[in-house]
Amino acid sequence: MNANYAGDSFNAAGDYRIEISGWAVDNSFFVERTDLLWTANGEKQVQLHRELPEGTMVFIRLLAPESSVGSVPVAYQVRDVMPMDSRGKCQMRLSRLHPRSKESSAAKHASNGAEDSQRVCDTKKDETALHREEILQ
Repeated sequence: MNANYAGDSFNAAGDYRIEISGWAVDNSFFVERTDLLWTANGEKQVQLHRELPEGTMVFIRLLAPESSVGSVPVAYQVRDVMPMDSRGKCQMRLSRLHPRSKESSAAKHASNGAEDSQRVCDTKKDETALHREEILQ
């Protein structure tokens, strides 16, 4: 395993033993241990025993054998789902999700009462645009 650890993060190309969790197609919660393949160009892929729809949010926690303390889960979004293979595994690419900054949240809430009804409609558009900007490609 080629791994450079910095606290609870991992930041080098290689194979990492991880625990991935989230909600499957049937809305059942799942937890699965597998390997995360992190390529030199930054692409992250996993193979799971279940197929997840594109856009699904999952949480990945690094399983570091030399660490007695577990790592903090990180949110990712499922991309480019391949069909289930003959071994019963489904390969998919992942993109990391990032939390919104406090500044962007404060800016959204800085309107006065006369603009509140318009803000309710515009908030959904703003959240969608922010969400797209926050995903690493």
